[in-house]
Amino acid sequence: MKYLKLIIMKPLEGYLHLTAWLIFAWLYFQIILSATALFCMPSLFSFYFFEFNTALNIVYGASGLGFIVGIWWAENIRKTHGIITFHAYLLSTPEIEGWRDRYGNVIKKR
Repeated sequence: MKYLKLIIMKPLEGYLHLTAWLIFAWLYFQIILSATALFCMPSLFSFYFFEFNTALNIVYGASGLGFIVGIWWAENIRKTHGIITFHAYLLSTPEIEGWRDRYGNVIKKR
């Protein structure tokens, strides 16, 4: 009976671990993409002032710089707060759950 339970449970556990890892990776990548987009958007104005190839190089450079800054930012968040905690803080509703400080601790009224 234990062997049958093991045959059934191990693939399900593997599926859950894979799903959790993919969600974590997507949230990490989302931080990197937001920094890349923030660096890329202002560089799009270069199309108004420069010829196409020069403006394209400016956009590529800004995107590359934004990607590097995004990796640094995501690592900094991962080491200080944690990726899941950071996104939970962004999605929290302070009026319902209570106000929290930057470490996630509930702030009590005096």
